[in-house]
Amino acid sequence: MLSVEGLDLFYGDAQALSGVSLEVSEGEIVAIVGANGAGKTSLIRAISGMLKPAAGRVSYKSADITGLDSHRVCNLGVGQVAEGRQVFPTLTVRENLQMGGRLPRSRARRSENMERML
Repeated sequence: MLSVEGLDLFYGDAQALSGVSLEVSEGEIVAIVGANGAGKTSLIRAISGMLKPAAGRVSYKSADITGLDSHRVCNLGVGQVAEGRQVFPTLTVRENLQMGGRLPRSRARRSENMERML
């Protein structure tokens, strides 16, 4: 479902990712763990189109999404949720999830998805 192959990413001359690869199958839960500065956020940003990798490939459902703009990646169904940042601290869990169900593609299945998540 999601595949990352040989991803390299730089901030100027500083290399943040070097040859990162991973596979995530449908229904699989994966945790990306590591020390501060290990490249976790850089990897997620590269997958979601917020950063453009220098090398490598990101594919979702067999389609190459490497370097696509983040809004295009989001429209395909790939997104990220900030953890611990209290982006919407006054909203309930349900309300936060509903915020992610605003894309036309997800509206039709919002109730079904909400029941599955909660």
